[in-house]
Amino acid sequence: MGTISLRGVSKVYGGARAVTALDHVDFEVAEGEFVALLGPSGCGKSTLLNLVAGFEGLSEGTLSFDNAPVTRPGPDRGVVFQEASLLPWLNVWENVVFGPKVQKLDRSDYEPRAREILKIVGLEAFHEALPVQLSGGMRQRVGIARALVMQPRALLMDEPFGALDAQTRLSMQALLLEVWQKLKTTVLFVTHDIDEAILLADRICVMTARPGRITRTIPITLPRPRSIDDLTSAEFNRFKALIMAEMRGGHH
Repeated sequence: MGTISLRGVSKVYGGARAVTALDHVDFEVAEGEFVALLGPSGCGKSTLLNLVAGFEGLSEGTLSFDNAPVTRPGPDRGVVFQEASLLPWLNVWENVVFGPKVQKLDRSDYEPRAREILKIVGLEAFHEALPVQLSGGMRQRVGIARALVMQPRALLMDEPFGALDAQTRLSMQALLLEVWQKLKTTVLFVTHDIDEAILLADRICVMTARPGRITRTIPITLPRPRSIDDLTSAEFNRFKALIMAEMRGGHH
């Protein structure tokens, strides 16, 4: 469960000067796979993610999630944005259980899971804190916890650590690796950071500048479990050189 499939997907934003954001993209993510979409700003990475999330409709092609066409957003796909956009008047715990509450799920169903996830993301001591009392990294942890508590079959992440400082970003990458190694949820991760993509993903799909196409898919064979220490390995640098060459060559 958690398979994503795009066939010949294009997205055109209309109007007098139509803009083609995505051009005939074919793309698959297998169950439990961690795939990164890597490319320059404005290459359609976020558009592709928004289509999978069901926030936007496609112009042509087919897009399915677990073999069913995607027509709208759903709790089976958890989304984490660059800004956690928490509800400022609710504390950490209330933000995390907000989704299941709105879905009118049984408390006995989601509360133990919410407690477990808060523990996994290292926030159990902060369950009563309000968002304004948290650092950016902590707010992102709440955002991730909030997505995971719905038990999505896929996690769609749009540059979730892009607004964080370098130090916090590293600790969030380490956290995400840990969480994913435990839960093995399917992840589609959008980033323009090459190091981040190599560290996290099983596979990197390199996208060209607009109109967005996937120019190359690179399997990342670094052994798992991975950690921040991998960022300095010879193998890591080999992948980095390969991807940098690909991205330089991929500009039209």
